[in-house]
Amino acid sequence: MTQNVRVALVGLDSSHADHYVRLLNVERRFPGVRVTVLADGAPGRVEELAAASATAGTRVRSGVPDDVASVDAVIVAHRAGRLHRAAALPFVRAGLPVLVDKPFTASVADAQELVTAARASGALLLSCSALRFMPDVARLRAEVAELGTVTALTVTGPADPRSVHDGLFFLGVHLVEAARALLGGDDGLAWGEPAVGQDEDGVTATVSATTGGRDVVVRLRFVDPALHPTQPFHATVTTTGGSVEGELEVGPDYLAPVLAHFLAQVAGEVAADGADELVGPVALLAAITAGLEQPAHLVPGEPTAPTVRG
Repeated sequence: MTQNVRVALVGLDSSHADHYVRLLNVERRFPGVRVTVLADGAPGRVEELAAASATAGTRVRSGVPDDVASVDAVIVAHRAGRLHRAAALPFVRAGLPVLVDKPFTASVADAQELVTAARASGALLLSCSALRFMPDVARLRAEVAELGTVTALTVTGPADPRSVHDGLFFLGVHLVEAARALLGGDDGLAWGEPAVGQDEDGVTATVSATTGGRDVVVRLRFVDPALHPTQPFHATVTTTGGSVEGELEVGPDYLAPVLAHFLAQVAGEVAADGADELVGPVALLAAITAGLEQPAHLVPGEPTAPTVRG
């Protein structure tokens, strides 16, 4: 970015807020782009993040969650996705570019409301997992391209359906978005109705994904992080010519490519994400969560025909 972009950071309870301040204000990874307003956080968090910025020579001020007049873009970074609709909506309605930290929302209705508001105002709206941009994902995709057509995919990682931060939505979005990226990330990707199972170590959802005119069996294995605190993100991709697998390592600067993608969209260098890309992961996680609430469905099974877009 060559122009100056003033960013409001709304929602300060997550460690992601520290990363955004570090990347933009302290290390200045993106010239001209600075967090200038801190909003919707405890006073102690405002002081902590403002002090980190001031040490690097960047001043920020405390703002209010609907301070739309004094910034050029917004990052909504609450830890709980259920807070994101209310936090993002004033800025989206004002037509500002908004990056919503993962998960986008914790309900399909909230996701659709934000997308509808963005369509009405013309606001740019992005939400994505950092795993979409991880080098290991790109490496696996390159290896898959040499082997053939994808027929099955398994993504494993930590996520707790009992998390106070909206259950599987909190970390489970990483598995869904990693799977989506490994499938090619097509805007026309459609997910079927998941078959959900649960055991002592976690939750497994098996779902059919249709992409590029073909069906792929996708297995998402959400491992309980309390029981397995070192559980990494891992993917196995089966193709017509063999299979590849590997860990999806998340480094200390995992949010940098998310910011880069957002700012490229703001600059018009990269196309904005479509409605399916924003709502689809939320809808799939909502379907998996609903499956957990219906004991009769907690058995292995064949996924049904695709019904969920994105």
